Amino acid sequence: MLSFILGLIPGALNTINGITNAIANERIALLNAQTDQAKASIQERIDTLQAKRDVLIEDSKHSNLDIWVRALLASGPIFILNKIFIYDKAFDQTTLMSSDLWNVVYIVLGFYFVHYGLSVLRK
Repeated sequence: MLSFILGLIPGALNTINGITNAIANERIALLNAQTDQAKASIQERIDTLQAKRDVLIEDSKHSNLDIWVRALLASGPIFILNKIFIYDKAFDQTTLMSSDLWNVVYIVLGFYFVHYGLSVLRK
């Protein structure tokens, strides 16, 4: 169940070995490609995967401070949403979801997907 939830967040389960295997598979597909258009498309995917691998390698060389800062910043909205959805809804059953609360949910959850979409479009 946890892997399914993490699978919804793009890039949450990417590892250096997984990306390296994907690069190897794409290189095999490049050798088997018949048309120039297919070869160009596969080469573009290889370049993207290599860039992701390089970013993961560089991130692993730095300290974990940025991870802790991101977790600290995310803990506030996570705490509030968990209180509303788990405690209030499950135990009190008195909280009605106003449009303001739904807007908070859309902003917090939508940020992750918009950020990934914009990063794909930049490339």
